[in-house]
Amino acid sequence: MKQSLVTRHLSLVTPLAAFIILHSSFSIAAAAAAAQEGVQLWEGGPFWADRNVGADEPWEAGLYFWWGDTIGYRRENDKWAASDGSTNDFRFILANAPTFRLSADGLTEKGWTTTNNVLAPAYDAARANWGGKWRMPTKPELLDLAYNKCDWTFLETNGVKAAVVRGRGDYASACILLPLDGWAVDGRMERWNNLGHLWAGDPRTDGLRGSWRLKYGTPGKVVFYHWDRFVGTTVRPVRGDPGPFPGHGTEIFQEDKANTVKPAGPACAPEELFVPAVGEPAAQKGVRLWEGGPLWADRNVGAEKPSDDGWYFPWGDTIGYTYDPEAKCWVAVDGSDPRHGFDEAPKNAPTFGKSPATLLREGFTTAEGALAPEHDAARAKWGGAWRMPTRQELDDLCYDKCDWTWTTNGVAGYVVRGRGDYADAAIFLPAAGHGLGIVRRGYGSSGCLWASEPYADGLPADCTWRLRFSWEKRSPEIGMNYCWDRYIAAPVRPVRE
Repeated sequence: MKQSLVTRHLSLVTPLAAFIILHSSFSIAAAAAAAQEGVQLWEGGPFWADRNVGADEPWEAGLYFWWGDTIGYRRENDKWAASDGSTNDFRFILANAPTFRLSADGLTEKGWTTTNNVLAPAYDAARANWGGKWRMPTKPELLDLAYNKCDWTFLETNGVKAAVVRGRGDYASACILLPLDGWAVDGRMERWNNLGHLWAGDPRTDGLRGSWRLKYGTPGKVVFYHWDRFVGTTVRPVRGDPGPFPGHGTEIFQEDKANTVKPAGPACAPEELFVPAVGEPAAQKGVRLWEGGPLWADRNVGAEKPSDDGWYFPWGDTIGYTYDPEAKCWVAVDGSDPRHGFDEAPKNAPTFGKSPATLLREGFTTAEGALAPEHDAARAKWGGAWRMPTRQELDDLCYDKCDWTWTTNGVAGYVVRGRGDYADAAIFLPAAGHGLGIVRRGYGSSGCLWASEPYADGLPADCTWRLRFSWEKRSPEIGMNYCWDRYIAAPVRPVRE
């Protein structure tokens, strides 16, 4: 395939209301229950609290602790105030963190850690503040949270950026929110709304002085040991057996597994995406995203709801195809072809390889350069005034008029929201991938939408405009691409005046 993609990198913006709507069980009652019961994000894993120690709500930072501290400090009047009222001007410096210079053996000798190399209950901020069987997470648990067991999505919530961490498979309906709450050093707050950190209960054990922590932010996440213990970091409690990890598993941390129950909340939203369609009656299925712009359909052609992929079309096709994951092939929606392949064969893609002049002469396009109504998938399937968007309309959608936010709320894709007076209007574009040969590519990480116009500005003369969006390798891309072969299949999102 030829490629010529113009892209932009995104700053992820979405209001807190989006998180609350998409994760509606964060009511006061459910949140209180969740804080006490916890949320299990993977089989055999611990139960994660829905908020940090000292936080009243899941999106709040809570208290900041140097490693081994149990008092905790809150930012007030540009200073660090102790939660017990002992000072309103605490400084996170070496002299105020007695664990800073101690080796792992020294920590155990002085009673800071147990013989199993985790903070003793008296110095574990989660246990000391919440009681019961709550504790700070271990390094292996942070590794599983960051890399092995969960999916991460970054949002902006009422001016606070945060990560939604969601389980997988049977646990895909469970999630927690981790604010990007920075850290405390000396009398300052550092990197608020840029990075987040969580202490582990483990110190380094190979002679280097430092303790483990999880560092996370929109560029990625990493479990990192070299974090000076005098730095102030938030604590997210967990509850449950730390598991068969070397150096862990003291009796006081054991959970009676026969009596554990899977908590009711906070559950994440169901797969349906509650995207508002402001400015147009629901029956008309149209959303205006900017002044003078078209009304964008709230779903793809062939989709029953906004989160569905819909049907896939080669450019100029009006039959439409769906992917059969069991047979691993494409099936025509009219039953004419139970095993279709998207390739260069004239019968499969009659518009492929033809110049704009040839397309016009053979009746595929109009004199205005767009697909003729009988070859426009939106018009052919939906009728009325619906049509495929023009290149300019897709340009406005991805570059100039809207904000894009990636989400994995049951279905991966982008929420595309208007600005200014249209900030309450949005559509959802699922990451439905595309069809090539008999396979579906990029599903869950990228998506495409056809424009109604072929490329007409010179060579190559046999390609068509499309919008491509992706979240590949943590590098979001959104842009218009003209070098796309017409036999490739992509969804169609209708518009109308």
